[in-house]
Amino acid sequence: MVSPDILFKDDDLSKSRIFEWLIVTQANAEFFYRDAYKNEVDMVLTNHNITPVEIKYGKIDYHGILAFMDTFKINEGIVISNEKEESRVINGKKIKVIPAFKFLLEYTSHRY
Repeated sequence: MVSPDILFKDDDLSKSRIFEWLIVTQANAEFFYRDAYKNEVDMVLTNHNITPVEIKYGKIDYHGILAFMDTFKINEGIVISNEKEESRVINGKKIKVIPAFKFLLEYTSHRY
């Protein structure tokens, strides 16, 4: 039997990867985005509108989501965080930062 210590390390990179995997699988995300310049978003939701979603366990970086929003002329995006909650307007783009538990509760009931 494989020890859980081998599978789940207690470092920030491992926590970040598991956090991202959890959100992507629970949301049944079918799409992500990466351009030639390595700008990326972790999920692209397409249920009602095209919504870029970036998943951040630690420090929040808006570069990839803003690049996606500029390229596809989208004015709203979502960053899923471990705990942080706020709304930001950057370069005229509205980004809603919400904790993972709220996203999953809202997403499963409203399906963005």
